[in-house]
Amino acid sequence: MALSGFLLWVAWHRGLMRCDTHRAADRFAEVLQRLGTTFVKLGQHLSLRADILAPDAQEALASLQANVAPFPPEQAVQEVEAALGRPWQQVFARFDMHALAAASIAQIHRAALPDGTEVVVKIRRPGAAEQAETDMRILRRIVLVMQGLVPSLRRWGLAAIVDEVAANFRYEMNLSREAASVRRFADAWRGSADIVIPDVVDGLCTPTVMVQQFSHGAHLHGLPSPTAVAAAGKLVDSYVAQIFRDGFFHGDPHPGNVFVMDDGRICLHDFGIVGRVDGNMRRALVAFALAFVEQDAEWVVDAWLDLGLLGDGTDRAVFVPVVRALVADCAQRPLKDWSLSGALAQLVAAGRTQEVRLPRDLLVLTRTLLLLEGTVRLLAPEFSIIEAISRHTTTGVFDEPKSAASQRLPYELGNAAHALPSLMARRLHSVLRQGDLLQLSIKPDARMLSGIDRLGRRVALALVTLGLYIASSLLMQHGVGPRWGDMPVLALLGYALAIRFTFSIARSRG
Repeated sequence: MALSGFLLWVAWHRGLMRCDTHRAADRFAEVLQRLGTTFVKLGQHLSLRADILAPDAQEALASLQANVAPFPPEQAVQEVEAALGRPWQQVFARFDMHALAAASIAQIHRAALPDGTEVVVKIRRPGAAEQAETDMRILRRIVLVMQGLVPSLRRWGLAAIVDEVAANFRYEMNLSREAASVRRFADAWRGSADIVIPDVVDGLCTPTVMVQQFSHGAHLHGLPSPTAVAAAGKLVDSYVAQIFRDGFFHGDPHPGNVFVMDDGRICLHDFGIVGRVDGNMRRALVAFALAFVEQDAEWVVDAWLDLGLLGDGTDRAVFVPVVRALVADCAQRPLKDWSLSGALAQLVAAGRTQEVRLPRDLLVLTRTLLLLEGTVRLLAPEFSIIEAISRHTTTGVFDEPKSAASQRLPYELGNAAHALPSLMARRLHSVLRQGDLLQLSIKPDARMLSGIDRLGRRVALALVTLGLYIASSLLMQHGVGPRWGDMPVLALLGYALAIRFTFSIARSRG
């Protein structure tokens, strides 16, 4: 009924009356807030969809928060005992009945194990999973009816959006999955001098209950300036490692989930939302970050297309002027005001008329970057995330920009060298599957053997030439050895020899 009333309101005020005294997005946000947790989550998801919503609509929906009271402690105890299969007194030496924090999906209670270890117990809200499933089924039926009545709505993929939100709900509702994510992060950062992840307790995690080590620290508001700047640097460095090294990142870095420990380490909480970046997306994102830092508009577009978000009928020319305007705008502002998430959002918005459909992990990444930028600016308004990313030169990926040509050529050559073995393996596998291609009767003669010998030498020379190009590019990138002007001599010699070999291969005849 609430949704029907909203649609009638839009039809009257925006259609018949041509009246815009109330923004439809604000009214829609109010309706979702009244409908409860499931629809608040839907609105929060839609606030990320720059591919279908205008910026003012995204802003209105981003303000949605699920304001819920904690459920009674008696229910919390019942859920714990049902999940763990025994009275809570046999598991904990102490269990605080008053909730430490409450959210739409779960709430937190402090407790202590028999050995004195302080823990927190995360308990899923009773009936939340069932209610979410019911709400999403109803919403999907509504969407299908709307698409049947108004076929033009199908281009927005509304049913797919509902399915994606439902899948996200199922993931967040399963605390066993969150526990697995916590363990993975805790193992990855164990012993780190900068980041600490409170680990889960073995044997005390189920789909409805998760027991995790307790930790606490200073909230980000009001930290002394040196501490805040150091914390911002550690936080950004950790996300560079999570995204570009591990391909697995904490997806909710808002200030409430980040603490600063007494020893200066950053503590991350709440792993209900995590993102994944596969190898192809990681390389495309690296290229996007480099191109954005170097203000190379053509490279930014190429990297965007490499993310594979666009259909075959997409017009590349749509993105070029947007990127050029974006680059020109950034060039006039200090680095601290540059925003990678903003750049991604503008590109998505530019593709609103194209076949752009963002996968879940890229949506999570865009949201994560937005939250990260907000948290960093809360800590240290003058801190530049772009400058922090540029410091990561150990892999040769985030070197300080020299010129578009000197930075892009090593990257593209290195990327090709990385992909070549996989491409050759897939090609060989494809050939081997065609058994008849290998069932050949060959009677070699002297002429054939001579030709095979020459071909082998050409292949060997080609591999050596490729190695010279890659090695010279790495030498050029890192500036190793003596220099002639601004150019490393060893790199120039390597390029010269590689070019000489290239001409030799091109002139040779089989």
